[in-house]
Amino acid sequence: MKDLISVIGARWPAGKRPLAFPRGFRGLALALGIAACVTVPPAAYSAAQWARERALTELGETAQARLTLYSATLTAELEKFRALPLALAWDPDVTALLAKPRDLELIDRVDRKLSALNAGVSLSALYVMGRDGVTLASSNWTDETSFIGRNFSFRPYFQDALDGKVGRYFALGTTSQIPGYYIAYPVWGPVWAENHTLGVVVAKVAMDALETTWKGMGGERVFVTDRHGIVFITNVPDWRFRTLRPLSADARQELRDSQQYHNAELRPLPALDSAMVRTARIPDTEWDVHVALDSRPAGDRALSAALSAGIATLLLLAAGLVVLQRRMALAERLEYQRRSGLMLERRVTERTAELSSANARLTEEVAERERAEREVLRARDELIQAAKLAALGQMAAGIVHEVNQPVSAIRSYAENARLLLDRGRLDLVRSNLGEIAELTERMAQITRQLKTFARKSSGILTPVSPRSVVEHALGLLGAQTNDLGAEIVFELPEKAPPVLADEARLEQVLVNLLRNALDAVSARNPRLITISLGEDEEHVLLSVRDTGPGIDEDDLPRLFDPFFTTKEVGEGLGLGLSISYGIVQGFGGRISAANHPDGGAVFTVTLRRAPEPAEARPFSA
Repeated sequence: MKDLISVIGARWPAGKRPLAFPRGFRGLALALGIAACVTVPPAAYSAAQWARERALTELGETAQARLTLYSATLTAELEKFRALPLALAWDPDVTALLAKPRDLELIDRVDRKLSALNAGVSLSALYVMGRDGVTLASSNWTDETSFIGRNFSFRPYFQDALDGKVGRYFALGTTSQIPGYYIAYPVWGPVWAENHTLGVVVAKVAMDALETTWKGMGGERVFVTDRHGIVFITNVPDWRFRTLRPLSADARQELRDSQQYHNAELRPLPALDSAMVRTARIPDTEWDVHVALDSRPAGDRALSAALSAGIATLLLLAAGLVVLQRRMALAERLEYQRRSGLMLERRVTERTAELSSANARLTEEVAERERAEREVLRARDELIQAAKLAALGQMAAGIVHEVNQPVSAIRSYAENARLLLDRGRLDLVRSNLGEIAELTERMAQITRQLKTFARKSSGILTPVSPRSVVEHALGLLGAQTNDLGAEIVFELPEKAPPVLADEARLEQVLVNLLRNALDAVSARNPRLITISLGEDEEHVLLSVRDTGPGIDEDDLPRLFDPFFTTKEVGEGLGLGLSISYGIVQGFGGRISAANHPDGGAVFTVTLRRAPEPAEARPFSA
């Protein structure tokens, strides 16, 4: 206030005395000063508390959105390589090696196969273990830290897989000292064997790439903990293998037995601001993802709000002082009010500009957060849509062709009905409407066939009619069959004996065999495919024969191997027959391929007869 008075006095015209305040003004100024001391601190404190709570709320929402994104990237990384060890579990060479673990030729062949696959997908390691936990073959068989001959039976992922479950485990490698995520699948032997599980196939996935990605995604700190609260994945290197809470004696003993983190010190994490930490559980795991944000921006905003409220309060008090200065002489008061009004107006304008700028920044931050949330939702929807299109993509052309024909016919009948209705030919209109009803029923039948094929497997073996399964498969491939001009010979009796299978899975096998047969006859003449059925006392034999070029004798032993294909690049991954082989084995049956004496190839699916009465039981494929 003294500065304000001195500035006004300094600008007084030359030769004139500075402003002289009337008696009692000092008491008034003192009262206003006391009012400022009383009102400014509470106003500043209230504004600071409000701004801090608002900032913490916005930071919490940001942390939750980022947590969703980080959880999605971690889940995608965990599931990306799940199919590879599953496919290897059905590999004939792997099964043969586990049956003959001392066969050097088999060991060398599997070592090279694992090494080639690992080079293509950039895993940390791929390896095969026997029932005793000893590693028989590994993708790192040429390295100094090779797993060959090492026993990992103490690892929980091995024990889970040996019990017939999918083993999932994160640990620090005792040999390589490299942390990784282990995915283990059991290798099944024949259903009549004494030990149904022959061994285990394991894929070790390194998390270095994921942590590098997390480092570049934002300034927040991200870490993943296991059920003991131990950090094992993080974008803060100093936090790795540190704990959220002290470990119990039982937990430490369990970690020593499994050697999950080997010789890691497992020290506690530094104290975190719990208000700025958001946590989410990864589905189907005992892992938690945590996102920790820095709360300092909230303190900065609280300080800024406190200063703004204090200045605003002081400005209001200063304005009150200007009003009270009317007690001065009329001339001096008018001059003083004019000069002080100019100064106050300039200060208010500057502060208003600052507040407007701050408000614009806040608005931009809110808009940016909303855009980020929309991007997260859009990415999630695209992932869901991609998963749907992947299942329907291969049959999309046939489905469109099948639906377009009745749609075109319905349009023609509708246009004719309108003309006939104008001419009063109601009998012909009624006939056209009947045709339209039949065409809509045909479209509904196509939709029902597609829904039946796309439904999720029940996982239960029940009596299934092979004739019904073949009819459904032919219905799905009707458009492709007609486009090729292929002839289907259907040699199944009306009352074919039921087989023990899962209808959706068996239909998948038949669709795969029929598609392969259509591909084989596409460049041949005649284009003939024969579907026949044979039986004995215990089995039903379903055969698909084509008049294609047949199968090279050198390719027959490898026909059901994963990733083996005779098609052109881009037309297949070589997994169709391998997956079909695994499905039929899960039914307790078998599938074989041969060349027919009269030319072409013939695939035979041998399935067990359904018992009487049938007892449904779960299966694994």
